[in-house]
Amino acid sequence: MSPLPRIAVPLIYLALYQLADFASVGHDSSGLFTTPWNAAPALSIAFILRYGWNWLPYVLVSPLLAGLVEPSPQAALWPVLMRAIAESLGSVLCLLLLRGRSPDLLLLRGVLRLLAAAGCAAALIAGTRSLEILLAASPSFWQGLAVGGEFWLAHLVAILSIVPAFLVLNRAMLRHWRLDLTATGEALLQAGALLLIGWEVFGRFVNAEIHFFYLLFLPFAWIAARHGQKGVALALGALYLAPVATDILFGHKDAMIVELQIRLGVLAVTSLLFGALVAERRQAAIRMQERQTELAHFQRLNVGWEMASALAHELNQPLTAAMNLTQAALRLLKAPNPDLERTIEVMGKSVDRIERVGQIIHGLRDFMRKGELTLSKGLPAGIVEDALRLVSAEASAAGVTMAASGLSQLPPIMADRTQVVQVLVNLLRNAIQALDSAKTANPLISVSGKTAGDMIEIAVADNGPGLAPEVMDRLFEPFVTTKASGMGLGLSISKSILEAHEGRLWAENAPDSGAIFRLTLPLAGRSADNA
Repeated sequence: MSPLPRIAVPLIYLALYQLADFASVGHDSSGLFTTPWNAAPALSIAFILRYGWNWLPYVLVSPLLAGLVEPSPQAALWPVLMRAIAESLGSVLCLLLLRGRSPDLLLLRGVLRLLAAAGCAAALIAGTRSLEILLAASPSFWQGLAVGGEFWLAHLVAILSIVPAFLVLNRAMLRHWRLDLTATGEALLQAGALLLIGWEVFGRFVNAEIHFFYLLFLPFAWIAARHGQKGVALALGALYLAPVATDILFGHKDAMIVELQIRLGVLAVTSLLFGALVAERRQAAIRMQERQTELAHFQRLNVGWEMASALAHELNQPLTAAMNLTQAALRLLKAPNPDLERTIEVMGKSVDRIERVGQIIHGLRDFMRKGELTLSKGLPAGIVEDALRLVSAEASAAGVTMAASGLSQLPPIMADRTQVVQVLVNLLRNAIQALDSAKTANPLISVSGKTAGDMIEIAVADNGPGLAPEVMDRLFEPFVTTKASGMGLGLSISKSILEAHEGRLWAENAPDSGAIFRLTLPLAGRSADNA
């Protein structure tokens, strides 16, 4: 850090402290002088939480400086020392209760820890200030108790309103700020709502029997939902200025002060807790999205390993065909009268087989890679053919016959070919394993398709035992499986993939026997129209 910031930060703190102390509003409560609007001690706590133990000398010096420059005859040496000691002890207690570091206000437990530490620090400061008044004015016990309670409430509200704003403000937040007209416009509307309601509550109707404090919960809920805990903390800091300013300008009745303090405290606690809940929910949603991405990737890896035998079988077939065709072409060339046209035809077929090998390898690589949807136009028949080819070895080993019908006439769709193949492979493998486990006679899997409005529907049906009712109800929930070694993720991920395509996946039992899984995908024309 350069020398300038090292000097500037303490100077800014001392200036803010003097300003807050000068703007603190005094009231004659219960015949005794109190300052219910005093943000200076809260500033000390905010800075010591931000900068740690090294800030303690400034916390001790700032009340002393404020006492020296105060022109009031009440500014004797003993009260000034008492105030400096009280604020220093309160700041130290708050820092100790928070284990020497700022609480994470994005977590519910961080907010609860701040509430507890603020209550204890406010009690210590209020107790010391009350003792000062008791020694100076010798009031009755009940008067002293009332003053102590008012001091505690005033300091607690100031801490809860000011400290969060200082904790969430940081250089990174200011450095990465960008002008967003939509967000800025909404922020201006929120600030306008706070300003308008704040004037109604703390200005026009503050001394009336009925005012509109409860309306403040509306903009705070709006701010929390849109901007999270940072927006709530900054709004609380800004709102705290409203009663201070209107009390200086117009004056508040003593009878209304405690009521306002209680309501401000309730608003601060509620808003901070709500902001933490919003922040935790957002973090949970981000973690869930990351988890789903990782699970989908794991599923692709798992399926990929199990497809190794099918891949070897699939590569062997076109490579063998290409080798045979090449040898045939060589024989034609070695003939006494080479048939060049026939040789060119045979070599073309050999090249086609080799290109097919490249397509298979490329498709497997895409299948194993994580990524976003890559939509392209394709024919359902070709997508189903790829899926059937990938599970053909497993079906043959299990003695399962696979057949496709009604697919060649289907119009093209717009989909991520790799991910749709993944879904079909998962459905086909599930059917193969179900038929093999049930020892079904003449096991058969049929894949059919039809057009349904602006969607195409593909059905994967088997003649196995079908799905039990208790399984059907939870079929697409994560980690629900009927396999001994299954993870219960395949159908859940498949459903998510189809929903990302604006399609659906559902299951039903066939009228005779067996299970039918149906999926829908949008037609290419529909996707183009919606784009």
